[in-house]
Amino acid sequence: MVKAAPGQTLDGRFQLGEELARGGMSILFKAQDLARANRAVVVKVPLPEFGSGVGRWSLFQREEQIGSQLDHPYVLKFVCGDANQRRPYVVMEHVPGPSLAEHLQKRGPLPEAEALRIASKICEALAHMHERGVVHYDIKPGNVMLCPDGSIRLIDFGMAHETMTSRFTLAGALPAIASSGYVAPEQIKRKRGRTSVDIYGMGATLYEMLTGRTPFPDDDDFGAGSARLAGDPPAPRSLDPRISRAAEEIVLRALRRTPAERYPTAAALQADLDAPHRVVVTGLSDRLQPPTRWRRGLRQARYIAILCLLPVVLQVGLFAWLWHHFAHK
Repeated sequence: MVKAAPGQTLDGRFQLGEELARGGMSILFKAQDLARANRAVVVKVPLPEFGSGVGRWSLFQREEQIGSQLDHPYVLKFVCGDANQRRPYVVMEHVPGPSLAEHLQKRGPLPEAEALRIASKICEALAHMHERGVVHYDIKPGNVMLCPDGSIRLIDFGMAHETMTSRFTLAGALPAIASSGYVAPEQIKRKRGRTSVDIYGMGATLYEMLTGRTPFPDDDDFGAGSARLAGDPPAPRSLDPRISRAAEEIVLRALRRTPAERYPTAAALQADLDAPHRVVVTGLSDRLQPPTRWRRGLRQARYIAILCLLPVVLQVGLFAWLWHHFAHK
């Protein structure tokens, strides 16, 4: 497959311009839609090494199909392309403005009122998705665009799934399923996760907006997963006493390790974000269990033991099957 580059025109319609971003599997280009008066759009094209094969093409088709099901002012809109595409790509509206991640990098922790207001808008977008049976699975500041008119856009549906078919198929490193700083414990355990995953990601994003750091910032991908399975993050007010107890309660409830203890819906979380004065402070911050070294070490030891024993178990099983097969011939 020919590598996409500025100046190319895909299917005679989308003329690629400057490169906006490059990820592990794809490139984002600003482009012009020649069929719609050169309107600015964004085209997501897989890297050549990931662009071949039916499986990779189906991933892009699925992202476009999921995006086309959604219709909300805070959710990125997809542009329908040619039904007979000669290569995989998806086309989306162009959103001027920085991402929330860029905003945080420039400004640091946000004033509480601003953080709650942005979080409320993200929850409104999530509620729309969840009502239509779609889970985002990768809620983080980098996937939220801040628009000049004060609105937001929730972007990147590359990992989104419908709730009836969603499964975690973790293969390789943790970033294969989500960004490690925002991934929910059930994702790390490879368990079926639904809307609770987005609630956790929202809690981690709000935590960063308020404190300027992620809940578990000092670990590598494996360590971050081990930490959130073995304990809780520091209470937000221990990092910044100016944070209200109500905001701290909201964050910590969204970040509960057990999905059933989190907010049941994005709408319920939004209700508290919109009226923090009504939040009942239950003292979650006083019941946190930090991920102590021995807890994390025990969990890592169990994980390593499973990885070491799995090949042995498979070999023993294969030997037993072969012995049974040939012994009865």
